[in-house]
Amino acid sequence: MWVAIGVGAIIATGFVVFASCSGNGPGPRSTVTSGATSGPEAKGWTRKEIATALFEGDVGNSAVLGAVTGAVPDRAKPKPARIEVTEVRATEVGTLVRFTLKNVDGSDPLLSSAAFNVKSPLTLDIRDVALIDVAHNLRLQPYLGVLPFNTDFSISTCSGMPLQMSQAGQWLSATFPPLKEGATTVSLELAGFPLIEGLPVSHS
Repeated sequence: MWVAIGVGAIIATGFVVFASCSGNGPGPRSTVTSGATSGPEAKGWTRKEIATALFEGDVGNSAVLGAVTGAVPDRAKPKPARIEVTEVRATEVGTLVRFTLKNVDGSDPLLSSAAFNVKSPLTLDIRDVALIDVAHNLRLQPYLGVLPFNTDFSISTCSGMPLQMSQAGQWLSATFPPLKEGATTVSLELAGFPLIEGLPVSHS
């Protein structure tokens, strides 16, 4: 049995059910959860499905949908980098975003584990990434979940935080709650970078 936890919300089912934050634009966030029942018809993600979303499949198509240059946050010295988004795929159960983090200054600098995860850097992931749907006033973040026997440690439907950058680039991804029907473009938000706007959404 798994337990999904959000801000002030805990849901227990026989399936993996994740909670995520959303809000009106980039402002304050409120909690939303995916629905589930206790029977085999439960609407939620099984452990196998979430593992597939996180660790399998291709790395997105080769076309760059949007890109920005900024710097990966670091207390000592921010690391100049480029973000290239290659896929935004919406389904009934979630929204998968794939992007590449590339170094731009000719070095291979080490990165802080807190760069895209300020509150829980020891989980070594990029859970602070956000997806914004301006047309529907939504700000979504990756699902979070915990095991019932260790609620102090959470897992997220996003890539692990790369601890070093390269010019070749690291493929990263995050899975968010479903977008509203009819959503055509979204924006991707990462600390240290300008908002990546106008990303086209593919539906499947």
